[in-house]
Amino acid sequence: MAFQTIDRRSLPDRVFEQLMAEIVGGGYPVGSAIPSERELSELFGVNRHVVREAVKRLEQVGLVRGTQGGRTTVLDYRQTAGLDVLALLAENVRELQPLLPLLVAALEMRAGIGADLVRLCAERGAPGLRAELPAMAERIRAAGSGEQLLALDEAFWRAILDGAGNLAYQLAFNSLIRAVHARVELGLPWLEEELGRSGHRVPIAAAIAAGDPQAAELAAREALTPPGDLTSQLDGRSGQG
Repeated sequence: MAFQTIDRRSLPDRVFEQLMAEIVGGGYPVGSAIPSERELSELFGVNRHVVREAVKRLEQVGLVRGTQGGRTTVLDYRQTAGLDVLALLAENVRELQPLLPLLVAALEMRAGIGADLVRLCAERGAPGLRAELPAMAERIRAAGSGEQLLALDEAFWRAILDGAGNLAYQLAFNSLIRAVHARVELGLPWLEEELGRSGHRVPIAAAIAAGDPQAAELAAREALTPPGDLTSQLDGRSGQG
């Protein structure tokens, strides 16, 4: 990959974005060293302070590690990074192709976490909160299509997160929501299809409002489980963008 000269409006972010994409895309294999500060400074056309800040961010998210000899080594992010990398990649990496496996993984994980969240919400959510969910689902159905669906669906799931009362799930789901919704060109068409084929969250909301954990879990799995050909579907959409 040929690095691009950096637009000076957000220098560390832009350097971070390109290095992150190169690392995740395999341009620097695990265990290899990325170029030195001086070399990166020349490649990007920025000063070394900018490069140092970008590399520090790479370390913070678990993509690289500095060594005593001054080398910065690429880590296996599957072993060292957290869920926040999903959201960071979706928000910062412009090329869609390297993101597809991560977006598919995020959707698959969302299905598992979402099913357990609705079960917990049905079991221990406050009655007033559970009673509000059917109206929220109806607002999603009434919206039909458009970017407002992203905000309405996020509000629906945040209510369920509050009702479930599990902080670890809430933090994980925050990253998953960010990752799935970061790319509107992929996320919105996918959400519109998902909502259409699963009743616009109405079955989930009804089961939670009725205090039926099993029915809520089944409805969530039906709504959120991605099809087996999801990778090819997303790949086709990325090719159209």
